[in-house]
Amino acid sequence: MQKNGQLKKYLFLHQKYLNDAEELLGKGDYAQASEKLWGSTATLAKAIAAFKKKQIKSHDGITFFLTTISNELKDKNILNVILMVNGLHQNFYEDTLTPEAVMQGAKVVKQFSKRLRNYFGL
Repeated sequence: MQKNGQLKKYLFLHQKYLNDAEELLGKGDYAQASEKLWGSTATLAKAIAAFKKKQIKSHDGITFFLTTISNELKDKNILNVILMVNGLHQNFYEDTLTPEAVMQGAKVVKQFSKRLRNYFGL
């Protein structure tokens, strides 16, 4: 698959996972919603990487890449988003976060998504 195809695929998955998370939040399935929010962030990172003609191949690669983007944009808040979405990812396995925490995570992921998509013109 060419880079443009990868970009489109990751943007599609990013939006799909955001939509899935909203649906799961509405059903009260916070563990599943947490994973979709993490997946949405991971696929957005992969989309930006494809846009920049780079590739992310691991979970650690997502963290490293988003840290690089944080430095590039001089936006340390991205580091907070990384920590938060990793907590959401863990919540999928542990189901220990409160509904309020997951709902706040969804709000942060949506704002993060909008900000980065606008910045990179995606």
